[in-house]
Parts: sequence; C-alpha cells; structure tokens
Amino acid sequence: MLLVIGGIALVYERWIGHALIAIISLALMVYALTTGAILKGRIKKKSPGNVIKLHKRVGIYFGALILGSFIYGLWLRLENGESILASVHGKLGLIILLIGVLQVIPSLILKNRASYRILHKIMGYSLAPILIIDASWGLHNGVIAGTKNLVLFHSITGGLSALLLVWIIIEMLYPADRSLGRARIASYLTALLITAGCWIAGGYNYLTVYGSQVKPVILAGPHPWAHEVVMEAKEHIFVFLPIIAFALSITLFALDRDAFLGDAKSRRALTITACLALFMVLLMFLMGAVISNAGHTGAEA
Repeated sequence: MLLVIGGIALVYERWIGHALIAIISLALMVYALTTGAILKGRIKKKSPGNVIKLHKRVGIYFGALILGSFIYGLWLRLENGESILASVHGKLGLIILLIGVLQVIPSLILKNRASYRILHKIMGYSLAPILIIDASWGLHNGVIAGTKNLVLFHSITGGLSALLLVWIIIEMLYPADRSLGRARIASYLTALLITAGCWIAGGYNYLTVYGSQVKPVILAGPHPWAHEVVMEAKEHIFVFLPIIAFALSITLFALDRDAFLGDAKSRRALTITACLALFMVLLMFLMGAVISNAGHTGAEA
C-alpha cells in the first residue's frame, strides 16, 4: 500500500495524485461499510465466508490510504508555504484521519469489542458523508478554484447522491426485512439532493455565470471541445437525471414489502435504474471537472 501511495504521488503532479488516492479510499470505504453491514446482519449474504477478516483487512488498507493522502496533501501545502489547517478541506482531512485511527487501532488492540461496538458503528457511518464532502471540497480547490461557492454545493450534492445510490444498490442486491424502508429513505434523499444540487444550483449557475463568463473563455482557450462536446452532452444528462431519480423514488414508495422481497425481477429492474443514475452522476462529476479545468486553463492562457 505504501508503494502504491508513493507511486501515485511521484507520477502525478499537484492535486491529481491526491485525488486518485481519495478515489481509492472512497471505494475501500464503501467495501468496509458493506462488510460491516453484513457482520451486523443488516445485509443478508448467502455465503458470507470469513467477513470479519475481510472487514479488518479493508479497514487497514483504508487507514493506510487515508494516512498517505493526508501526508501527501500536507506535503503539497507545505511546498506552497501554506498551513494544511488553513482550509476547510485540510480540517476535514484531519478529522477523517482521526476517525480512521480510532476505527482501526482499537479494533486491532481490544480483545473485548462489545463496549466499543456502538462507537465503532457511529464513526463508521459518519465517515462516509464526511469523506464525500471532503473529496468534493478538494476537487473544488484543485480544479474549480476561483468559482462561486454554488459550484461547490453542486459538487458536494453530486458526491452525496452517488453515495446514496450505492446504498440503494446494496439494499437491492442483498434484500432483508428492513431493506425497502432504508432504500426508500435513500431514494428520497437522492431525489432531493439531485433536484437541489443538479437542477436548481447547477442550472442557476449555468444561466447566470457559465453562459456569460466561463463559456467565452473556454471557446477562446486551447480546449474549446470542453464546451462544444462535453458541456453539450452534460446539458442533456442534466435534463434526464432528476427524472430517473424521481422515478426510482416513486417506484420504491409504491412497492410493498412482500412484493419487494418476493419479486427478484422488480429488484433487478430497480438495481439497473439505480446503476444508471449512479453512472450519470459520476459522469456529470467527471464532465464538470473537465469543463471547469478547461475554463481555468483558458483564463490563464
């Protein structure tokens, strides 16, 4: 893991290596939450195997990557003569590091974990949204620096929506008695965040800032295709994404528990719909980074 961290840090300059480490950490976090939910019985798995060892192992990998990401971010800040705690991104990174340490070390040292289990669960579930917000904030600092805070809200809501869609997919793949209720809550929050972040915040920024300030800079810069191709595609995805989110939410609301648990085809259809929405959210996230970076490059040029 240390070799992976060092290799990424050396190959990719500035914030890109830091971002790649954060993406790997997000994937490990989702896996850690999933194995933890299997251990608690919230997710039913036919052949769980030795889930405890898997959960411990992925927790150690996650902690190593968080530590590496924090050190790399600290190094970048010190190179510029800045304090890592001077930014919200740095403060959130320190909180994530502390939570990761409190998650991993006691689990390896304590023999009787019963008294520590509730705190471990609370910190584990709180770590997910904090890491998403911190990753979105870091993307804002690295790629979209200098734009309005509305764009930051747009990025954070997209990241949280992706996390919620992953939650829905897991509930569909491993149904239990309370899976439908949890999937409904996640779908309601997804529809709210996508509507507020993608349609309202993103649309307002497009109408008031992008068209008059950013678009001319991109078209006059070295990467005009960022608007002509990427933004044109993003505009069409922008129209359909909230519709898919609401369709998913309404369908989950209309289902009853017996039909949900007994009908594998319905769950498969819901899983495909959630995967489509997740793919669109992640694609919009990537497109937004490309467009904003093209605007930043065009302004420098």
